[in-house]
Amino acid sequence: MKNIDFFGLHIQFFLDHGFEINQNYMLFQKRFPIGSQVIFVHHHEDSRGTCLEYNFGIRIHQVEELIHEFLPTLSGFSERSITLVQSQDKISKNVPRSFIIHGEEDLTDMLHRGEEFLLSDGIPWLDKMIDPLNLEIAFFERKSNFFKTHNFVYNAFRATALSKLFNPKDYPYLRQLFLEHIEEKQMTPFTIASFLKFLDYLDNLD
Repeated sequence: MKNIDFFGLHIQFFLDHGFEINQNYMLFQKRFPIGSQVIFVHHHEDSRGTCLEYNFGIRIHQVEELIHEFLPTLSGFSERSITLVQSQDKISKNVPRSFIIHGEEDLTDMLHRGEEFLLSDGIPWLDKMIDPLNLEIAFFERKSNFFKTHNFVYNAFRATALSKLFNPKDYPYLRQLFLEHIEEKQMTPFTIASFLKFLDYLDNLD
């Protein structure tokens, strides 16, 4: 099923629900006043068949523009970076990591299951996360998992920025937590210096 255009099969569904098509980055996008919602449709082949997966992202413009003033960034990356991305199984415990399509006879049924999930769980989660306070809480609740990911540095910057900007009562705790772990992980001197400079900026932000 390598030749099936899964992205194209979803276009009408997302247009009907207010999303725009971003052909440059192969994603569906809906803008809101302080950011944007994005949904990625991925598929790959393995021994089970074709694996169809949805990933959900929220971008808060203020957070992304702020952190990339202190992080080394490729040209244009700060304009398209995503504040938080979640896989479908993190959105709902009722769906697997992937929808498995065994052959073309399964295609219509699996697309229907995928769209049902998008309507019942995926899009409502995105709508909840347009409130940056809910997004900050999601970061706060996931803090222990951040220490295991390759995006740890970005998570540290984003979590502290979100807390300072939208839920200041969490900021002192997260500030200290991420600072300790950045030092424990023996990050490069440049990374540590960048984070210290960033924290100094946040500390003095009214």
